[in-house]
Amino acid sequence: MKMSETISMLATALSKAQGEIDDATKKGMNPAFRSKYADLAAVRGVIREPLAVNDLSIVQFPRTVQGGVEVETMIVHKSGEFMSETLFMPVNKYDAHGIGSGITYARRYGLMSLLCLAADDDDGNAAVEKAPAKEQAPKPSTLTKEERTKLATDAMVAAKCGTPALTAWWKTLSKDQRTALDADAIAELKQMATEADAKEKTDENV
Repeated sequence: MKMSETISMLATALSKAQGEIDDATKKGMNPAFRSKYADLAAVRGVIREPLAVNDLSIVQFPRTVQGGVEVETMIVHKSGEFMSETLFMPVNKYDAHGIGSGITYARRYGLMSLLCLAADDDDGNAAVEKAPAKEQAPKPSTLTKEERTKLATDAMVAAKCGTPALTAWWKTLSKDQRTALDADAIAELKQMATEADAKEKTDENV
């Protein structure tokens, strides 16, 4: 964090402003701020007057950096005292939309952090609640070498009889047996079955 040599007047003014901001949110003066997600405009709407009447202003400086964007948020008192902090926001898609979205989020988070504000869920809780559960990796097959060999032989026999035969054979397998066949093996069996289907149609036309 950067700051001026003294911040006593800024600290006093900020303390008063934070009290007024707190009162404003509790009284529901800005319904958007009381919602599950307070966007940048809603946050600015709540803080603008309390900061202004206490001789405080906010300045933000966005810039692009390696892997994302940075936004420096500075709070300045009329005396010239100031404090500032820079927040980095990663950007997955480095285009106009991705950069613009990253800057907006960084401005919002930087502003709320500097003023010690929080929306109802502060976004963190929402991210945890909405994060999809990770799929569990399938357990490895417990088939013996001999059982795997027989499985592979039976699979080739079924595939050479065509797609209907392969499908019927697959339905007879246990979960453990299916796990023993990886994606490449299954793709190869399907290809063999397709070729058998084509050959059968050709024979029928002869």
